[in-house]
Amino acid sequence: MQIRAFEDEWLVGEDQSEPRASVVLADADPISRRVLGTVLRDAAQLQYICCVDSHRPLEEWPLSQADVVVLSVGPQDDPVPIVRQLASRRIRVLLIGTGWSRYRVDAAFSAGATGCLVKDTEIGRLATATRAVASGHVVMSPQLFGLFTASPRVHGPRAVLAAHRSEARSPERLLRALTEREREVLDLLADGLSTAEVAGALTLSPATVKSHVSHSLSKLGARNRLEAVLMMQQARSMR
Repeated sequence: MQIRAFEDEWLVGEDQSEPRASVVLADADPISRRVLGTVLRDAAQLQYICCVDSHRPLEEWPLSQADVVVLSVGPQDDPVPIVRQLASRRIRVLLIGTGWSRYRVDAAFSAGATGCLVKDTEIGRLATATRAVASGHVVMSPQLFGLFTASPRVHGPRAVLAAHRSEARSPERLLRALTEREREVLDLLADGLSTAEVAGALTLSPATVKSHVSHSLSKLGARNRLEAVLMMQQARSMR
């Protein structure tokens, strides 16, 4: 699977030869189910199975062929039990919701979720994020980067950061490995800017920004842009 940069906030491995991922949408709101279901149904490289009321018992969900469950959550919902059960079945879970907090983001990834999106702003990117999750990537809305913490006690996305620390990749050494321009690019990405916005802020072309990101990934040993951005955020927080 080849990794390439998209104009949005994730690096997504998208190989048209790969089989389509099968997706189930779970949402308690019938209007939201209709809107999100249309996005997933019309998306290329996705096999949309159906939608289900997320308040129904998990035993009633059509999961036998599901690769990914897109689970919509409200501010008062606790998705952890469902995420744990789905993860135990080796089904990837992409959460899309509102009312995110540091605790909720940490709890979601600790339970086994592979993505967290802000529902109000990410509907248009839902299909891209779902394909990314199905391909084994971790996705997160830029607005949530500041809520994401690294802990060696937790498996999953944060284990990447813990591994770099165990290899004596201190924040200071991480920053020294990058050129000044590469640090500027990652700093802006860590602030939530898109590729196009970074290009505008630094008076560069989007292709040049992508080139700087690619070089940074090699130097940091990161698998994708999300990991590099999280590493940069951790380094900044420890200055």
